[in-house]
Amino acid sequence: MGSRDVVRYSSRAFFFIAVVFIAASPMFWLHTQVSPAVVAAGYENAALYQDVYPAFHYGFGRIRSGEMPLWNDKQLCGTPFQANPSCVVFQPLHLIFAFLPVQKAMALQGFTCLALAGLFFALFVRSLGAGYVPSVLGGVAYAFSGAASAVAGDPSAVAALAWAPLLFWALRQYGDGFRHENAALAGIAAGLLILSGAAAIAAVFLLLAGLYALYLVFFSQSLDSWRPYRGRAVLHRVEGLVLIALVGLGVSAVQWAPTLVWAWSLDDPLGVIFAPQIHGRLPGSVNDLLAHLITPRSGSLPQVGYLGAIALLAGPAAFFHLRARRDALFFAGVSVLAVGAAAIELPAPFHRAHLLFPLLFCLAALSAVGYDRLMISGGTERAPRVWLPAFVVLVCSGALLYAATAPARGRVVVFLLLMGPVVLLRFRWVSVAAGVATAAVMFADLAASGANAYSHPFQDADSWYNKYSSSLRTAEEQALEARVVVSGHVLDFSLPSNTGMLFPLIDNADGLLPLTHEQTVWWRRLGRTQTGAEPEKGRTGVSPQALSPLLLNYMAVRAVLAAPDGPLYAGQWARPGPPLREVKTDDAVRLFINQQALPRAYWTPAWRMAEGVASAADMLGAESFPAGRMCVVDRDSPGYPELAELLPPFQPRADAAEPVMPPDVHCRIVSAQPERVVVQAGGPQPGVTVLSDTNMAGWRATLDGRPAPIVRANGIFRGIATPAGPHEIVFEYRPMSYSAGLGLSLATLAGLVLGGMIVLVRR
Repeated sequence: MGSRDVVRYSSRAFFFIAVVFIAASPMFWLHTQVSPAVVAAGYENAALYQDVYPAFHYGFGRIRSGEMPLWNDKQLCGTPFQANPSCVVFQPLHLIFAFLPVQKAMALQGFTCLALAGLFFALFVRSLGAGYVPSVLGGVAYAFSGAASAVAGDPSAVAALAWAPLLFWALRQYGDGFRHENAALAGIAAGLLILSGAAAIAAVFLLLAGLYALYLVFFSQSLDSWRPYRGRAVLHRVEGLVLIALVGLGVSAVQWAPTLVWAWSLDDPLGVIFAPQIHGRLPGSVNDLLAHLITPRSGSLPQVGYLGAIALLAGPAAFFHLRARRDALFFAGVSVLAVGAAAIELPAPFHRAHLLFPLLFCLAALSAVGYDRLMISGGTERAPRVWLPAFVVLVCSGALLYAATAPARGRVVVFLLLMGPVVLLRFRWVSVAAGVATAAVMFADLAASGANAYSHPFQDADSWYNKYSSSLRTAEEQALEARVVVSGHVLDFSLPSNTGMLFPLIDNADGLLPLTHEQTVWWRRLGRTQTGAEPEKGRTGVSPQALSPLLLNYMAVRAVLAAPDGPLYAGQWARPGPPLREVKTDDAVRLFINQQALPRAYWTPAWRMAEGVASAADMLGAESFPAGRMCVVDRDSPGYPELAELLPPFQPRADAAEPVMPPDVHCRIVSAQPERVVVQAGGPQPGVTVLSDTNMAGWRATLDGRPAPIVRANGIFRGIATPAGPHEIVFEYRPMSYSAGLGLSLATLAGLVLGGMIVLVRR
């Protein structure tokens, strides 16, 4: 077999296809994500209110102010923001968040992604040689499937759903001639998929795309006609695959480079990066998965694996398609592998539910190709016979009528009524009319089966977040630019774990957050549960049973906001902790003030050596430790020798006098932005200036304009050895990983533009 015939794309046809999906997507999104009979708060939608909405509010709010949000000073005493893949700001489909309120942008971005998913999938099906009507049917099956319903409310996950079919279309274009310009196009699509931020969904689609690319290179077309230059032909095709990978990695380097460096420091990097983003009912076994595919079930959550009998029954006809038979075999083989892999318990953090996305993609492709085979009209000698594929489909329909439940049987009957006239008459106008009717019925079926009963921020974000506005304003006034701990419940959306991202507070979140090894040790001493057990992995909440509640003093926590269901609502500690004085508020939230909290930046005349963060936390958690007059420095810190030479460590002995704070000491923060903090500090003798912000790779410091090493002070914070006299210390966050990733992405884009210009000139 030689090269395939060139597929023609009608701009007029795809204009109408785009109109169809642009009109259908808002109806589908509103029907499945915004229900009049909602469950206001549940674990199923908690992430949207607790994590997604605050992150986009913070990140794109700073972008509107002309700032690049590299660092987030609202969580964990500071943590990387841009490096977190779920907070992506370089995804083009997220640009709308820079212009609209978050709740409205979430809806419009969801509409857009679903429309693009359907349009790009139709484009891909057309590249397989199918007609326009079957392409629309495939786009409907993919863009409005159960998987789409489950992720449509999450901006990152639905963006991945949109870019995946564009990648496969570009790969198909590359396979029809193996031109390097098409390989570059596929690389761009792969980069956009990586930039979606849904790492798990992007990973399974990239794996499927890699398999499809290998199929295109080695199996889609015979190399016999290239026999004299067979080795050169294979090398040429493989060069294109390498180009796809390089372009994809280059375009997305601005995201993955900082993410990899940040993930290296995390306690559970895979669990953070591949965190599940699926909000739907998942199949528990292979039999359950097969039932999910065909059986519509109404409930509180969409059924992630649902595609419907109307889509699935056309699939067997795909194996009789003259042009796309090999592609059909590939997608069928991958579907079998995905179903088989679903029977295996995958190692954490991977979940077999992630396999549903490539499975539904393959099944939707089979469905579209099958519909194309059934809808081929007669009237010419070259029209292939339709009776054999129709008979196979009829047998499958009969088997499903016998084995399926009543709702699925109803869909089978509808499918037979729509396809019967098409097969019997084989008139073009009948095929078009039946195809349009099938698309409408399929859309109604998928929309009805994908409804979500849980509320979405589009409905009620303002009412939730403004409920405790009076207490939040009071907390801001009382904190005096220090930190506030939020003690709430995961289902209390009025006081979310990331409150500081929504209001002008320097917040320490109470929730599940990415923690470094050092932060994990620290927060375990603050998060003991009622039973005394270890807190949940990644949990950062403060418990009344905390082992070392005095650590809050060193975090500059001056205020505690406790919701009615929050652990600290009683305002008492089981062990010695900072005294909490209540301040009256106008609502149900209790506000406590910790007057023992140290300033966010302070100067101390002495320090003790610690062997790691556990040792430091144990010293600081003791009541006898002279807080404010001494700090703790990790021996493995950069700059430790310079500090020891300037100011020897305090040696605790029975006859040793405790350090005394000398007169004329000053230390204050004169400028505080997330990526740049300026501190003026000094005393009549050498000391250590402590900034109670997280010490992490990427932070640099200068002392009076000269580079100064940052030591790890008080376990997880930053310290600077400060000679006698007044000084200005500037902390700046300039991670090399971001600069290198941005440079690589810009260089890749520049190379693509230059290459495109060369191709145009040659033509």
